[in-house]
Amino acid sequence: MKPKYFLIEMYPTVSFKEEETLRRLLDVLESHESFKPTHWGNSETIKVEYNREELIQKVIEEGNVSEIYLHRNKSVSYTFNVKVNSSPRSFLDMDFSKSIPEKLWANFFTLSDQLAEIAKPRFGLAHPFWPAAHPWNTERERVHKWMNICAQPVPVRFLSNGPLGLGMRTYIGSEILDLVDAKSMQEIPAFLSTLEWGGIKIDLVEDPLDVNLDTLLDRWLEAMNHLKRADFIATPNFEENRRRISFSPSPGWKRYLTK
Repeated sequence: MKPKYFLIEMYPTVSFKEEETLRRLLDVLESHESFKPTHWGNSETIKVEYNREELIQKVIEEGNVSEIYLHRNKSVSYTFNVKVNSSPRSFLDMDFSKSIPEKLWANFFTLSDQLAEIAKPRFGLAHPFWPAAHPWNTERERVHKWMNICAQPVPVRFLSNGPLGLGMRTYIGSEILDLVDAKSMQEIPAFLSTLEWGGIKIDLVEDPLDVNLDTLLDRWLEAMNHLKRADFIATPNFEENRRRISFSPSPGWKRYLTK
């Protein structure tokens, strides 16, 4: 069974009202033939034909754009959304509405790395999603549902609870890295890389192009158990109806919120 859809989500620490940063972002999307935008807008409901210079003019010169939406409606389709101002609520989301052809999986992870290099996220991830049972009936299905929710660090969950967990590829910036003991993070049972912009990248598997769901779940649970002992991730609360999972912030995140 192949993933149903792919997702990139990040909390940038840069402003996309800076022309150089905005141009770099558009350069990255345009450099991948299969990911080039076809439409854009300054709200979720507006879609006009993609025009790079028009977009830049409205964001930089007119200054009345708070969010950018980019869309692609061809065989590889997505909706891309980013807030242009820099704040703790800055959010970047790239949601591929359906699965990506296997030949493009490598491009998906390359694109994610390039976006992270520009956005320098305090936290972010790239993850393929396999359909999860709803409600879950077995322990394995419960873990699968848990992983899928953790891999969607949307503001309503992340801002109050902090990192819920890992995705197949996870980016963590320096200010959030400070919440966990450096030795604990270095010893995580995963593949960790230090990035030039000061963050780290965690891959659950060595080759994200050669993985099945069972292997991913095993590696995810092993890494999550390690981070739980390191007091880094939010505490999950599994509801009795076996449909919903809520979260409570870790002590480390509570300290972060009071800074």
